[in-house]
Amino acid sequence: MSDTSTDNKIIGTKDIVLLNMSANFGIRWLAIAASLGASAIFFWIVGAFMFFIPLTIIAVYLSQKYPEEGGAYAWTNRALGERSAFMVAWFYWVNNLFYFPTILIFLVANFSYFIGKPQIMNDKIVVTAIVLIVFWAIVVLSFLGLKANKYIGSVGGILGSILPAVLIIVLGIGAFLITGESATSYNLSSIVPQESLLSNLSTLTIIMFAMSGIEIVPTFANSVKGGGKTLYKGLIISAVLLALFYILGTVAINIVIPSDHISQTSGLIEAFSLLGNKLGVSWLAHVVAFLLTFAELAAVSLWLLAPIVMFFKCTPKGVLPNWLHKTNKHDAPVNALLFMGLLVSLIILATNLLPSVDAMYQIMILMTTILYFIPYLYIVVAYLKLADGWFKYIIATAVLVSLALGILFSFQPPSDIVTTRELIVYELELILGPAAFIAVGWLLYKFRR
Repeated sequence: MSDTSTDNKIIGTKDIVLLNMSANFGIRWLAIAASLGASAIFFWIVGAFMFFIPLTIIAVYLSQKYPEEGGAYAWTNRALGERSAFMVAWFYWVNNLFYFPTILIFLVANFSYFIGKPQIMNDKIVVTAIVLIVFWAIVVLSFLGLKANKYIGSVGGILGSILPAVLIIVLGIGAFLITGESATSYNLSSIVPQESLLSNLSTLTIIMFAMSGIEIVPTFANSVKGGGKTLYKGLIISAVLLALFYILGTVAINIVIPSDHISQTSGLIEAFSLLGNKLGVSWLAHVVAFLLTFAELAAVSLWLLAPIVMFFKCTPKGVLPNWLHKTNKHDAPVNALLFMGLLVSLIILATNLLPSVDAMYQIMILMTTILYFIPYLYIVVAYLKLADGWFKYIIATAVLVSLALGILFSFQPPSDIVTTRELIVYELELILGPAAFIAVGWLLYKFRR
C-alpha cells in the first residue's frame, strides 16, 4: 500500500470530475448511438436507469464508506476475501491488455485525419508502429506517478472530453433554434422503438460499456483530499455530466444528420464531418480529431496506472514475483509498468498478423467488453454484503440483470459474419477467451507461494 501522508493527497473534487470525464466519457460512442435515430434516447435512458445509475450508487456508497486504495479490489477483499479480490484485480488488468490497443488505434485514426492523411489507417504496419511509439511514451511518463497522470487527465478531460461535447451540443441545438428544422423526428413513437427493439438490443451492450468505469478513480482513494466525502461529491457530479453529455450529444448529432446517413459512415470523424458540412463549419471534424487525440492520451494514461495499482500494489505478496510489487521514488510501480508494456506490445504485434486494421480493432474490442463486465459481478456481491437496508437488493438486481443481458447480447454476431465457419470462430473466441483468462487467474492464486 502507498503512503497515506498529507503530501500524497493531491486529488480534489475538480480532479475527480476531470479524471472521470477523461477516463469514462467516450465521445466516439455518440456516432454509434446516433445511428439509432430518435430511439437512441430510449437506449441511453434504459442503460442509465438499469446500469449506470445503480452502478454509480454502488460506487458512491462503497467509496464513501470504505475510501481505501485499490477501490474495487479493497471492497471485494473486505466482503468476499482475498481470492475474489485477486480475481477482480486480475480481470481489470487483463481487460486493459486488449483495451489499450483499441483506444490507441482510435487515437491514430483521429490524428491521421487531423493531419490530412487518413490513408495511414490502410497501412497496418504504420498504424502498429505509431501505436507502439505512443504507448511506450505513456508508459515512460507514468514512471512519474499519479501526479503526472493527474495533469494529463485534467488536460484530457477539458480539451478532449468536455470541450468537444459542448461544441457538438451547442452547434447541433443552435442549428435547430436558428432553422427550426430537425433531420430526426422526435415524438413518442420514434423515441420508443417497436419493430426495431429486438434487432438493436446488442446496442444496449455498447451503451452499457460506454457508461462503465465510474468506479476507477476510487482506486486512488489514498491520494484524495477529504477521503470519502470528496469521492462522493466528485462521483455524483461526474455521473450527472456523463449522462447529460451522452444524451444531449447524441440528440445534437441527430438534429443535423439523419440516422441512416450516420450508419453509412465509417466512424466518428466522418459523422462529425457531415455535421460540420451541414452547419457550414467544415473545420469541425479536424478540430474534433485534434481534441480527441488529447482525450485518448488521457484515457490510456489513467487506465494504464489504475489497474496496475490495483493488481500489483494491492494484491498479496507471494501470488506474483516480488519485483512486480516494487515502486520508485514517485510511488509508481515501475517494474509492473514495464512488464505490462511488454505484454501489450506483444499483443499489438500479434494482432498485426490479422488481415486489416479493422480486424485488429474488432477482435480486441470484443474481448475487452466481456472481460470488463466480469469484475462488476464481484463488486455487486460485495455491495450486497457491505450495504444495509432493503434498497440494496433493488440496486444489485438492476446491475446483475443488466450485466447478464449485456454479456448475452455480446454474442450476437455482427452482420458481416455470414458463413457457418465465421460464426463458430466468433462464438468460440468470445467463450474460450474469457474462460482461459478465468482459468489462468485461478491457477495463479491457487499456486501462490
